[in-house]
Amino acid sequence: MKFILRIYNYYFSKEKHFARRLKSLLGFTPANLAIFKLAFYHKSTSTEKLYAIQSNERLEYLGDALLGTIVAEYLFKKYPNSDEGFLTKMRSKIVKRSSLNNIADKMGLDVFLSEYNKTRLSRSMLGNALEALIGAVYLERGYKGTRDYVIRKILMGYLDI
Repeated sequence: MKFILRIYNYYFSKEKHFARRLKSLLGFTPANLAIFKLAFYHKSTSTEKLYAIQSNERLEYLGDALLGTIVAEYLFKKYPNSDEGFLTKMRSKIVKRSSLNNIADKMGLDVFLSEYNKTRLSRSMLGNALEALIGAVYLERGYKGTRDYVIRKILMGYLDI
Protein backbone atom coordinates (compact mmCIF):
# COMPACT_ATOMS: atom_id res chain seq x y z
CA MET A 1 0.00 0.00 0.00
CA LYS A 2 2.85 2.43 0.79
CA PHE A 3 4.25 1.84 -2.68
CA ILE A 4 0.97 3.00 -4.26
CA LEU A 5 0.82 6.04 -1.96
CA ARG A 6 4.36 7.00 -2.93
CA ILE A 7 3.50 6.83 -6.62
CA TYR A 8 0.28 8.77 -6.02
CA ASN A 9 2.10 11.43 -3.98
CA TYR A 10 4.79 11.88 -6.61
CA TYR A 11 2.57 12.01 -9.70
CA PHE A 12 -1.03 12.82 -8.77
CA SER A 13 -1.33 14.39 -5.34
CA LYS A 14 -2.11 18.07 -4.95
CA GLU A 15 1.06 18.01 -2.85
CA LYS A 16 3.19 16.51 -5.64
CA HIS A 17 5.51 19.55 -5.66
CA PHE A 18 6.26 18.97 -1.96
CA ALA A 19 6.64 15.20 -2.54
CA ARG A 20 9.13 15.80 -5.33
CA ARG A 21 11.16 18.25 -3.24
CA LEU A 22 11.19 15.70 -0.42
CA LYS A 23 12.39 13.01 -2.80
CA SER A 24 15.40 15.11 -3.75
CA LEU A 25 16.11 15.74 -0.06
CA LEU A 26 15.48 12.20 1.20
CA GLY A 27 16.20 9.96 -1.75
CA PHE A 28 12.66 8.53 -1.64
CA THR A 29 9.09 9.75 -1.96
CA PRO A 30 7.22 9.46 1.34
CA ALA A 31 3.84 7.77 1.59
CA ASN A 32 2.80 9.95 4.55
CA LEU A 33 3.35 13.54 3.48
CA ALA A 34 1.55 14.96 6.52
CA ILE A 35 4.19 13.72 8.95
CA PHE A 36 6.90 15.39 6.85
CA LYS A 37 4.97 18.66 6.74
CA LEU A 38 4.68 18.48 10.50
CA ALA A 39 8.47 18.07 10.74
CA PHE A 40 8.83 21.58 9.33
CA TYR A 41 6.10 23.23 11.42
CA HIS A 42 7.42 25.12 14.46
CA LYS A 43 5.19 25.90 17.45
CA SER A 44 5.94 29.63 17.33
CA THR A 45 4.03 30.16 14.10
CA SER A 46 0.40 30.67 13.18
CA THR A 47 -2.37 28.56 14.61
CA GLU A 48 -3.79 26.97 11.50
CA LYS A 49 -6.43 24.36 12.35
CA LEU A 50 -4.40 21.49 10.94
CA TYR A 51 -1.46 22.17 13.24
CA ALA A 52 -3.12 24.01 16.13
CA ILE A 53 -2.29 21.25 18.59
CA GLN A 54 0.84 19.77 17.07
CA SER A 55 4.23 21.10 16.12
CA ASN A 56 7.46 19.40 15.21
CA GLU A 57 8.51 19.04 18.86
CA ARG A 58 7.46 15.40 19.26
CA LEU A 59 9.19 14.46 16.01
CA GLU A 60 12.22 16.45 17.15
CA TYR A 61 12.31 14.44 20.38
CA LEU A 62 12.17 11.17 18.45
CA GLY A 63 14.75 12.30 15.90
CA ASP A 64 17.14 13.47 18.60
CA ALA A 65 17.07 10.05 20.28
CA LEU A 66 17.52 8.24 16.97
CA LEU A 67 20.33 10.50 15.82
CA GLY A 68 22.26 9.95 19.04
CA THR A 69 21.84 6.19 18.76
CA ILE A 70 22.73 6.00 15.07
CA VAL A 71 25.79 8.22 15.46
CA ALA A 72 26.95 6.21 18.50
CA GLU A 73 26.56 2.93 16.60
CA TYR A 74 28.30 4.33 13.52
CA LEU A 75 31.28 5.63 15.51
CA PHE A 76 31.50 2.42 17.54
CA LYS A 77 31.86 0.40 14.34
CA LYS A 78 34.03 2.92 12.46
CA TYR A 79 36.58 3.28 15.29
CA PRO A 80 36.86 -0.22 16.83
CA ASN A 81 40.06 0.57 18.74
CA SER A 82 38.96 3.90 20.23
CA ASP A 83 38.03 4.35 23.86
CA GLU A 84 34.76 5.58 25.29
CA GLY A 85 36.09 9.12 25.82
CA PHE A 86 37.01 9.55 22.15
CA LEU A 87 33.68 8.14 20.98
CA THR A 88 31.74 10.40 23.35
CA LYS A 89 33.60 13.52 22.16
CA MET A 90 33.04 12.60 18.51
CA ARG A 91 29.34 11.97 19.04
CA SER A 92 28.98 15.23 20.96
CA LYS A 93 30.61 17.21 18.16
CA ILE A 94 28.23 15.71 15.61
CA VAL A 95 24.94 16.02 17.49
CA LYS A 96 25.50 19.42 19.12
CA ARG A 97 23.07 22.14 18.12
CA SER A 98 25.54 24.25 16.09
CA SER A 99 26.57 21.22 14.00
CA LEU A 100 22.96 20.28 13.33
CA ASN A 101 22.13 23.89 12.41
CA ASN A 102 24.98 23.93 9.89
CA ILE A 103 24.02 20.58 8.38
CA ALA A 104 20.37 21.62 8.09
CA ASP A 105 21.42 24.88 6.44
CA LYS A 106 23.55 23.01 3.88
CA MET A 107 20.63 20.65 3.23
CA GLY A 108 18.38 23.62 2.45
CA LEU A 109 15.89 23.00 5.25
CA ASP A 110 15.43 26.76 5.58
CA VAL A 111 13.39 26.66 2.36
CA PHE A 112 11.04 24.05 3.82
CA LEU A 113 10.80 25.91 7.14
CA SER A 114 10.00 29.25 5.51
CA GLU A 115 7.17 27.62 3.59
CA TYR A 116 5.40 26.33 6.71
CA ASN A 117 6.20 29.03 9.25
CA LYS A 118 4.93 32.58 9.31
CA THR A 119 7.63 33.84 11.63
CA ARG A 120 11.24 34.88 11.41
CA LEU A 121 13.37 31.77 11.28
CA SER A 122 16.00 31.35 13.93
CA ARG A 123 19.21 29.38 13.53
CA SER A 124 18.12 26.81 16.14
CA MET A 125 14.95 26.08 14.17
CA LEU A 126 17.16 24.51 11.49
CA GLY A 127 18.68 21.90 13.80
CA ASN A 128 15.29 21.24 15.38
CA ALA A 129 13.80 20.67 11.94
CA LEU A 130 16.62 18.27 11.05
CA GLU A 131 15.90 16.22 14.16
CA ALA A 132 12.17 16.30 13.38
CA LEU A 133 12.92 15.21 9.81
CA ILE A 134 14.87 12.23 11.15
CA GLY A 135 11.88 11.38 13.37
CA ALA A 136 9.59 11.52 10.34
CA VAL A 137 11.96 9.30 8.34
CA TYR A 138 11.82 6.79 11.20
CA LEU A 139 8.02 6.73 11.20
CA GLU A 140 8.07 6.26 7.42
CA ARG A 141 10.98 3.81 7.03
CA GLY A 142 11.75 2.24 10.43
CA TYR A 143 15.10 2.03 12.17
CA LYS A 144 17.13 0.45 9.36
CA GLY A 145 15.87 2.94 6.78
CA THR A 146 16.57 5.82 9.16
CA ARG A 147 20.05 4.54 9.95
CA ASP A 148 20.81 4.23 6.23
CA TYR A 149 19.48 7.74 5.58
CA VAL A 150 21.45 9.34 8.44
CA ILE A 151 24.70 7.60 7.49
CA ARG A 152 24.41 8.05 3.73
CA LYS A 153 22.84 11.50 3.50
CA ILE A 154 23.95 13.25 6.68
CA LEU A 155 27.14 11.74 8.07
CA MET A 156 28.76 10.92 4.75
CA GLY A 157 27.07 13.72 2.83
CA TYR A 158 27.82 16.67 5.11
CA LEU A 159 30.52 15.56 7.55
CA ASP A 160 34.00 14.21 6.99
CA ILE A 161 33.89 11.17 9.27
